[in-house]
Amino acid sequence: MKKRLMRMTALMVAAMMIFTTGCGSSKKETSTGEGEGARKFEGTTLYMIAEQQTPTIALQSQLDDFEELTGIKVELQMAPFDDVVQKETLAFESKSGAYDIVAAPYQFLGNMVENKYIQPLEPLMENDSINIIDNFDKDDIIEAMWKASGEWQGTYYGVPANSCVNFFTYREDLFENEEEKAAFKAKYGYDLEVPTEWNIYMDVAEFFTRAKGEKLMGETLDKNVYGVSMAGKRHDATTCEWMNYMWSFGGSIFDEEGNIAVNSEKSVQSLEYYKELSQYAPEGITSKTWDEVTTELQQGISAMAIIFNDCAPALEDESASAVKGKMGYGAVPVGEMPAAHYGAWGYYIPSDSKNPEAAWVFMQWFNTPEVQKKIALEGGFVNLQSVYDDPELNELPYWEASKEAYKISSTRPRIPEWNEMNNVLMLELSNTLAGKTAPQEALDNAAKEFGRILDGKLPVTYQ
Repeated sequence: MKKRLMRMTALMVAAMMIFTTGCGSSKKETSTGEGEGARKFEGTTLYMIAEQQTPTIALQSQLDDFEELTGIKVELQMAPFDDVVQKETLAFESKSGAYDIVAAPYQFLGNMVENKYIQPLEPLMENDSINIIDNFDKDDIIEAMWKASGEWQGTYYGVPANSCVNFFTYREDLFENEEEKAAFKAKYGYDLEVPTEWNIYMDVAEFFTRAKGEKLMGETLDKNVYGVSMAGKRHDATTCEWMNYMWSFGGSIFDEEGNIAVNSEKSVQSLEYYKELSQYAPEGITSKTWDEVTTELQQGISAMAIIFNDCAPALEDESASAVKGKMGYGAVPVGEMPAAHYGAWGYYIPSDSKNPEAAWVFMQWFNTPEVQKKIALEGGFVNLQSVYDDPELNELPYWEASKEAYKISSTRPRIPEWNEMNNVLMLELSNTLAGKTAPQEALDNAAKEFGRILDGKLPVTYQ
């Protein structure tokens, strides 16, 4: 029991309280926000970089509104995940002052703070003369999300952005088909159901894997169909997906004392399962990230997947998806315990920003209900309790499942060494999926490298 409770992160516990009892905070008045106050920095241009993804595109569509309100222009540069990380690293290390706002995954927070790449927000938050956006209420930001994405050792350095979480998606039409139900029961001896446990997930993945020429829902297939789509590239997407399995099986990166546990029996079992499951995924898994998984689902060639919830809007986009209206959403299947990987970005102000005060004004505006709701309606996920409770958003097919996923979510390490550790883990996971190393060997390799990277810094007591 102690081990189970120890793995319930601050994010998980706080999210459970938030989504079951409500926020309960009262709105604090801002100093101004009307007339000339909001235009204190009129004529300023902010330079920002963020990943090219649905929430960022939704944000971009509102930047003219921000400029109209404040007189501040935002030059937003969007790029793929790896390019964003590379560009930001170059800007940080060269001290070029190229950006006033950077979007980065929260896993880099400890590294950015330790290297003084980003500046604390408290001096800006406490300066009443620049808290000038009406409707900004910092107490409306969901505390667990803010702590995960922005807080490091008691100090806030950023605000949450695209607070996404892993959940399960599946083809409802396949599960509801009477012919498929009968065939499944005849083969496995129990009723076809939406998987809530990993053993059922494996059976269903096997069952819905069909070759061209076979039948599915009474129709002869003109292409192969697969039971599951999965990430397997040497990429952050693979680490993120595997962590759902790892936690659910009872594994962890560190044990409750803060020592390396990535090669524990439970962690190895989860990777063995991940490898076995991959036989029911489309070929070329080691070239797949979350992007390819989403595309496979859109094309209707896979029955199920564990995805980030910010991929769900793409499945409901009738201009790009063959499965709009056919998808169901729910919790990641359970092994030893419920689990879901919380993966979010934060917006941070670099230490060499030329316009930190104007950047803080942008962060205030970004965290207003009107802006956040528009982002949500265009496919993003948000940080404000008041927006999560919005009745219009609750009508979205994936919204309720997302709220439930946050209740069981956990965060990956944010320590300064995690980026280097993650590079090791990505390689070992991908090698296992490629058949180059067995799961035990792969995670033993990872544990050995983690020990080298963390030499003298164990046990890890804060992450």
